Amino acid sequence: MNGPLAGLRGIVLTQAWAGSYCTSLLGLMGADVVQVEVRMRPDSWRGAYDAPLPARLKDVPTAEHPWNCNFLYNSVNLNKRCITLDLQKPEGIAIFRWLLPFADFVAENFSPRVLGNLGIDYDSMKAIKPDVILCSLSAYGHSGPWANVPGIGGTIEPTSGMSALLGYPGEGPLNSGQMYPDAVAGLNAFGAIIAAIHHRNRTGEGQYIDLSMQEANLTFAGEAALEYLRTGHQRERMGNRHPAFAPHGIYPCQGSEQWVAVACESEADWAAFKGALGSPVSLDAPEFATLAGRKASEDALDAAIAAITRGLSRDAAVATFAAAGLPAAPVHDAHDVAADSGLRERGTVAEVTHPETGTWPQAIAPWRYSRSGRPAPRPAPMLGEHTREVLAELLGTTTEEYEALVAAGVSGMGPPD
Repeated sequence: MNGPLAGLRGIVLTQAWAGSYCTSLLGLMGADVVQVEVRMRPDSWRGAYDAPLPARLKDVPTAEHPWNCNFLYNSVNLNKRCITLDLQKPEGIAIFRWLLPFADFVAENFSPRVLGNLGIDYDSMKAIKPDVILCSLSAYGHSGPWANVPGIGGTIEPTSGMSALLGYPGEGPLNSGQMYPDAVAGLNAFGAIIAAIHHRNRTGEGQYIDLSMQEANLTFAGEAALEYLRTGHQRERMGNRHPAFAPHGIYPCQGSEQWVAVACESEADWAAFKGALGSPVSLDAPEFATLAGRKASEDALDAAIAAITRGLSRDAAVATFAAAGLPAAPVHDAHDVAADSGLRERGTVAEVTHPETGTWPQAIAPWRYSRSGRPAPRPAPMLGEHTREVLAELLGTTTEEYEALVAAGVSGMGPPD
């Protein structure tokens, strides 16, 4: 491995999206991330053992096990090794404790009671490795009145204030539909662990990071939250509009679900915008002559612009607006993003070959390093794929000892017997 975190190791208990994304980013920076999973209760993003194979893989001869072929799991667990331990069994907890001295950091996103119930909370870990860094990602943090309230991305959006801002004028609040708070929390946790590593390098001190998904996502509504705290004014939902600029929106183009995003931030932009569209008479209405007039007549303004852009191809419209010096971009779907030449050339999207699913584009960390190479992207691990390897490497476990763990149901690959 290379990268800024080469030589560091994490023993992690992350699952689903937020925690798995966080620890995958650490792996993509060069850390050796050993993910501990439990066969009795597979990661929800692996899916159930009896789930059907994804339709796109039904003709792929190597795609045998649904729990190794879930696109969700495989997208957020790159550059990890996977071991299985039954943490409900004394042998499983003992092995986890034996692995802790080899860990620079631990991360988990269980509900707050779980680690304590297992006897491996932060104080217990610190007794084994005093400078360990533990990051706990939970819905509402490990303290406070909501600490034991369960939550997922879809419930964090409303409680963080995001849903109050998502929607259209005069209509109710909306969720994004993407469980967006998981990714936000994962990225914040990643940054917190990096900061804790830097702190330990300077001071020798480990630390406990109690990350609340709700608090992490409040930062994405920070402007509106601060406005409410200072003035008591709660912003109305604006769709794709802006508090000050007009036009500012997403407009339909030729074809099905083809859209262009464009904005005018000054009177000079407005003049350039009209010129780029050929100075249509419909945009010369008196009410559009000033910014104040355009904001007051925004419904009519958007309708007039949409009537024009519907006759334009999306990419031609973007090129025309960009040539006029306007902030403009195409609205991309996931297929567009995966095929984007800029992301491909930078290596942010790369082809990764998984032993069961074959080769697929995956989103890799977008950064490059000035003093070290970027670790090559490795596929998400199969369930229990590296148990024998990791236990032999770190603990000196023999083949016979590993097979005894499998026979006892402590470890193994795939569904429990």
